[in-house]
Amino acid sequence: MSNPTAIEEPVMAKAIEPAKTKILIVDDSPTDTYVARKVAEQLFDEVRNVHSVQEMFVELKTFRPDMCTMDINLSDHLNGISLVAELRASDDDLSVMPIVMVSSRQTPADKQIAENAGASGYIVKPVTVESLHEMACKLIPGFKPIPFTKEKQ
Repeated sequence: MSNPTAIEEPVMAKAIEPAKTKILIVDDSPTDTYVARKVAEQLFDEVRNVHSVQEMFVELKTFRPDMCTMDINLSDHLNGISLVAELRASDDDLSVMPIVMVSSRQTPADKQIAENAGASGYIVKPVTVESLHEMACKLIPGFKPIPFTKEKQ
């Protein structure tokens, strides 16, 4: 029997942890990978990078990033454009993963070719915090960059 005058304890809502944001960088250039990684570490909770298409497919067996950046000119594949088209034609969740092409080429024709292949976006090298942040906000629903801390400087 309940006591009608008893005060019920309020139910405390549990704080919902924001989802950890993840990115995969695919670039065969160690220098470009280094720059992109340093930038991505300022925005994403988890940053992984690979240097070949083969490494990418191995990584994607166990890692599902919220977004992938991919160099247009990958030495072990025809190019990033053909790889994007191949991924878009697959019948798994990789077909809808946001893929941003990264290139030093900046002509409208290059951007259009990437878009036609199924790229979600295009960044001209070098990758900057601003360009990557803009793409992440556009492609990842509710994207919030990781909080700035002294160790991220």
